[in-house]
Amino acid sequence: MVALAVYLLYAFTQPTYTYALLDGRYDAHQYAKIYNYFRGYTLNYSASFPFNTRILMPWLAAYLPFNDLVTDFVWLNGAFVLATIGLLTWTWLKLNIRLFWIAIALFWILFHWKGLVRMYLPDPMTADVGGYFLLTSFLALLLIEEKKLSRALLNCLFVLIAVLGTLQKEAFIAVLGIAVLFTGKDSYSSDMTKKLLLSLCLSFAVYCLAAFFFPAASTDWRNNSIVSVLRGMKRYSEHPDLFLRVPVSWFLAYGTFWLALLPFRFLKASANSTSRFSLFTVATVTPHFFLWLFLSVFGGGDTTRILYNGMPFVLTFLLLKLNRLPTWTGGYILLTSLPLMRLFKLEPDLGRYPNEMLQWCVECWPIAESWGYWVYAIAALAGYYYLSRHLGAIRSDESNEVNALS
Repeated sequence: MVALAVYLLYAFTQPTYTYALLDGRYDAHQYAKIYNYFRGYTLNYSASFPFNTRILMPWLAAYLPFNDLVTDFVWLNGAFVLATIGLLTWTWLKLNIRLFWIAIALFWILFHWKGLVRMYLPDPMTADVGGYFLLTSFLALLLIEEKKLSRALLNCLFVLIAVLGTLQKEAFIAVLGIAVLFTGKDSYSSDMTKKLLLSLCLSFAVYCLAAFFFPAASTDWRNNSIVSVLRGMKRYSEHPDLFLRVPVSWFLAYGTFWLALLPFRFLKASANSTSRFSLFTVATVTPHFFLWLFLSVFGGGDTTRILYNGMPFVLTFLLLKLNRLPTWTGGYILLTSLPLMRLFKLEPDLGRYPNEMLQWCVECWPIAESWGYWVYAIAALAGYYYLSRHLGAIRSDESNEVNALS
């Protein structure tokens, strides 16, 4: 209900881009071409690589009854936002993450300017929102014990998520590949590996079929995701100063949630975190955390947005770490993250006011504009260190211990 209220609030107050005036290089124009094709407005499929295989969201939007491109995407995105919030909350409860951490994380997701609501109401024509739900669904499936569902049903759900995830965005192939590589070796994980391997093979086959039936507008041997990543790596090798922007982009994506990675003693796993199931969870979430860090840098250049796209895994990883911290750290992280959320600003209509784009594109900033965030990050770290010394990182009793899968 809270997620619905927030979405409706911003739906009525947040300006939407005037796409007729928007720069033709924006991704939305590619998704509009796919939508128009499935609507029957155009006869030729003309989407460029890599958008040509991302047909799921435009196809779904084309079958909504509103007969308006923007309205169809707004309603479709809203449905996926609500489904993602509900399933993500269930997943975090399944992982025994404490309620106040869940509340802080949901506040971050709903109100952050790169979050599910505020990022995609100004620019609703996107494939990203469905990706949040499918990644969350995949994570939830990994947590479901087979005795709760029949093996056949669980296999069908894995196959369904693999197919839909691939048609949403090709990065889902990498998500499945990482899951296959880092699954454990015990009997439970061995059976899971078979499911994941089957899903990975099917995902790759679906991607090839989508590329065949919906080819890119221009044929080029560089129309390849691996080549795109290599091109990104080459760009950073030629301009190493770009690496200075990366920590700022990561900082803006998840604020002081990054304090979870500090090597304090209270981050050590407890004895009750050594079950086979918890070890499998760690082996799954941790590699995906590093996968999205990698993709955020070399997967397209839009570092903050891409890292936020991996939110179901990245934020879950950070919460599993934060879940072991004392309660006061939750308040500190919430307060120190608030200045990064732009709560009192709305993204302008960049079609009508294109010059405002620089304020909403971290990668477009000059290096000089990033130093203030470096200073703020250092100040937040210093304050955290000071409070941890005076308030106590570990309480004398064991009431703060939780059965966290971390």
